Amino acid sequence: MAAVRRGCPCGPASPQSSSTTLQADMAKYMAKTVLLLLFCQGIHADTTTSPESDPVVTTRKAAPKGQGQVIIEELAILTPQYIELLCNLTDIPNNPPYMTGYWTKDGKEIENSEETINRNNAQYILKKTFSIQARDLGNYSCVFRENDARVTFVLQVPVMKDKRDKPVVSYIGDSVVLVCKLKHMPNTWNWYKANNTEKELINVTADPLKYKILLNGNETKLTVLNLTEAQSGKYICSAEFDIKASESQVELKVLSYTEPLKPFVAIVAEVLLLVTLICLWEKCSKPKHSSSTADDVYSEQTSKLTHDESNGVENNTTRQRKLEH
Repeated sequence: MAAVRRGCPCGPASPQSSSTTLQADMAKYMAKTVLLLLFCQGIHADTTTSPESDPVVTTRKAAPKGQGQVIIEELAILTPQYIELLCNLTDIPNNPPYMTGYWTKDGKEIENSEETINRNNAQYILKKTFSIQARDLGNYSCVFRENDARVTFVLQVPVMKDKRDKPVVSYIGDSVVLVCKLKHMPNTWNWYKANNTEKELINVTADPLKYKILLNGNETKLTVLNLTEAQSGKYICSAEFDIKASESQVELKVLSYTEPLKPFVAIVAEVLLLVTLICLWEKCSKPKHSSSTADDVYSEQTSKLTHDESNGVENNTTRQRKLEH
């Protein structure tokens, strides 16, 4: 109101101007109030944390039956997750009112996992939720102690089953294609070359004349160009998943074109060696045979001459005796 009096010193303020001023003051007050409320709400939103949502739990079930049955279930784990493993045991003789069950990981009993399982409609249900990260992958088993029935859940990243036991063989100057394939599609693929205990990432951009990589969903192909003996070795394909990479390796053997001839050359060398030895033996044994033959001929001739001389002497003696008579 003081502002009104300063603005109009010549007389008292009219009721209309007073009402207008009051409305303006009220509007300013309301605006300040709204701004203050918004400011406080902003502070409250920044300092108050919202409650965490419940994690998504994946359930995997298996149902062993009877005494001592063992079941193995393979589960492909692509991402870190919570997973509930459930074992439902049925067909138990006598149906006891309760049984004891526990869990193991990789053959070792999990601490504080043993519990008493009450019978429910001739069924005994043992379940547990696990948080699975890369380090937690492995074999999880539910075991019913009284009858040793169990289920083993194999939690692992997808495995490449088409693995080569024998190396891929090619020749210097050729090109070869190495293939890896999975049932599940990974986030991406990488290729490595093993170097003793380490592995080197194959960079196609850096070596375009040596390598080509083709990515096609759940399959990848590595083409090794212009082969040299230095490119022999182990090549590793790696399927990258959120939880962990799945790897497989294949061995490449690069040969020269003379390599297949080596067995034939070895056989020819053995034959030549054998023929040489036979020839040497014959050559060494031939003079001895000729000498002995000559000796035999000489002995025969000498014997013949001696025999002839003896006959001549006898004939001469006979003739002399005849002449004397």
